[in-house]
Amino acid sequence: MRAQRSHRAATAAIAGVLAAAAAGAGGCGGEGDGGADPDAAGDGGAGLDASACPRAPRPADGPRVAVISHPYDAAGGQASTYRLVALDAAGAATVTDTTFTMGRSTIGTIQFTPDGEVGVVAQSDGSLGVFRLDAGGAVTVVHARFAGSFYAEHVVMGPGGDVAYVIDPNWREHGGGVYVVAIGCDGTPTDRGRWFASKSPRGLHLAGDRALVAAADVDGALAGHELHLLDAGAAPPTRLAGADAFGDDDAIVGGTALTPDGRFALIGDTSQFSGVPNRVAVVERAGDALVARQVLSPLEDPLSIVASPFGDAALVVSGFGDHLIALDHAPAASPPFTVRGPLAYSGGRPELPGHAVVIERGALRGLVLVAENVGVRRVRFAAGGALTDLGKTSTGSGYQAIVGAIGVQP
Repeated sequence: MRAQRSHRAATAAIAGVLAAAAAGAGGCGGEGDGGADPDAAGDGGAGLDASACPRAPRPADGPRVAVISHPYDAAGGQASTYRLVALDAAGAATVTDTTFTMGRSTIGTIQFTPDGEVGVVAQSDGSLGVFRLDAGGAVTVVHARFAGSFYAEHVVMGPGGDVAYVIDPNWREHGGGVYVVAIGCDGTPTDRGRWFASKSPRGLHLAGDRALVAAADVDGALAGHELHLLDAGAAPPTRLAGADAFGDDDAIVGGTALTPDGRFALIGDTSQFSGVPNRVAVVERAGDALVARQVLSPLEDPLSIVASPFGDAALVVSGFGDHLIALDHAPAASPPFTVRGPLAYSGGRPELPGHAVVIERGALRGLVLVAENVGVRRVRFAAGGALTDLGKTSTGSGYQAIVGAIGVQP
């Protein structure tokens, strides 16, 4: 681990942050067990509207809470600690002393329901960690290690917050695919089974009644396509189209992103074994067709990609490259994306950056949080393609300060 200067974590008024977030938001209310026996669902289990507990979005403005994981203890051993980070209404970050324990999570994103109340994260043993934040500032662990019929690598929150979609990266015959977990009104998870089968899925993006899936195949469809378009309203979902994004079979999918208009998908290749430089492919969705548009190369280890909510830029996190790389996006141009290059960093370049999450609503629209070795870096998208590094907020020093997964209330 690279040494960092000492930092004393400040304690923020988390109760005030959460109370402000709850004000004006429609709570889910009530208690629930998440529904029926998960073994009864099987392949093609309910998606999109699987539960009767939708959640009204939290207020678009005001303070928010981010959550990070700390996967190591002071001696460098494994740890299962999570910590709250307060964001004020202007987006300034304060690392707090409020921690809780679930399963271990070394990397990835923590997903929240639209009301910001329930958080779900894929953990290193394939389980889900589920927690709840209340308006009084308390964290309740709903399930420290929820083990379903899946091996969880990524989680995508459903648009209503009543279900989470769990990506199992295995081959289809070994359980690979996307699973549905219903989220009860009290946050209780219930496994609804496999939504659809897939080989080595890595990314899922929902766009109305359509879904885009980065995978080696979907339900046995033609190999050689890295991206698939599905009718998500069908039961089970029906594959409509595919695209050979890279033009070869050498890619291992890393980060993925979808532009806010749902038109362009970006797919990172993080393979360290192919001999081909790492790259990012761009695929255009034209109605129910997919068209491979371009490949941006070289872009080392694009493990996370986020698109600007303003629709004119994207950010690529280069993990091994220790860089944050800006892409310019002009939808009507050919090609639609160009590489601008690394950001002008505030306080030095990133060190072992991990996944990034972006706020898409309100005054903080465009604020990006990036997990870093011993800190959280803030980056800001703005209209006109502006992309500004705001620097790193330290989480301390030593192994126990290393950041793994990251998430922020929407």
